[in-house]
Amino acid sequence: MSVVAPIVVPRLPAVQLRDAIEAHDWLRATELLAEHQRELAAALAALDPSTMVREHWLDLLLAQRAMLGELHTARAKVVTALARLGEEHRGARAWLRELG
Repeated sequence: MSVVAPIVVPRLPAVQLRDAIEAHDWLRATELLAEHQRELAAALAALDPSTMVREHWLDLLLAQRAMLGELHTARAKVVTALARLGEEHRGARAWLRELG
């Protein structure tokens, strides 16, 4: 009887992603996500649904959703900062026009 090795669920490199994003190392963040995507695709291609441990895949899904939530929050902060910068820029231009 042959024993089939269980499929290892890829781990989301959340800590490394946070570190890369915090350091503004977008190339590294992109590489991390690409590697995770390759690992995920390989695992899914080899997956036998009848023997999979569903909880492990759900844990990965929850980790991915949490990371997505963090990215949405960070994006919202950037949008707010850009809007504030735009307002300050308009104010500075108006002030310069008044100076003449």
